[in-house]
Amino acid sequence: MKPRFNARWVYPFLMAVVFGWLVSRPSGPSFSRLPAGGGPAPKWSMPDLEGRTVRSEDFAGRIVVLNFWATWCPPCRREIPELKDFQRAHSTNDVMVIGAATDADGPEFLKSFVSRHELNYPVLRAGPEVQMSFYVTSLPSTWIIGRDGRVEARYLGALTRKELDRAIAPLLSKGTPGVPPPPLL
Repeated sequence: MKPRFNARWVYPFLMAVVFGWLVSRPSGPSFSRLPAGGGPAPKWSMPDLEGRTVRSEDFAGRIVVLNFWATWCPPCRREIPELKDFQRAHSTNDVMVIGAATDADGPEFLKSFVSRHELNYPVLRAGPEVQMSFYVTSLPSTWIIGRDGRVEARYLGALTRKELDRAIAPLLSKGTPGVPPPPLL
């Protein structure tokens, strides 16, 4: 005799599984901070949306928030207003947000997206070699690079303006040798 499938237990079982998952998952931020190592950031060059090559050396002496993202990524899209607000607040502090788009779509699609969402920071096209040099395995992925070109922090997942402020606060107080530190907000 074949055992009978009892459907009335499926719903309570699924509810118990979902409840168990909700209770056991860690509460806290939607990102994880990875060990930075403090070594020099990889050198890179990426085309901007007009096809001009932009290099890491172009940002020497600035704090760089290098954000790998894609237009099709929901957490990346939720993070955009936070990055815009952060860039607006720190534009006078020699802090630069750079959006490194990993989309396979061409520059025209990205130009349209950038215009529609009114991004106030440069968006570059990150090819596979740049993504590999920064170990981009999930999106969004953000690297904080100090004025001296060293990796200060790496994050996987969407960040808020407050979390970004906290990440760069120690760097703002460091400054550049021979240059007075910028004013704190």
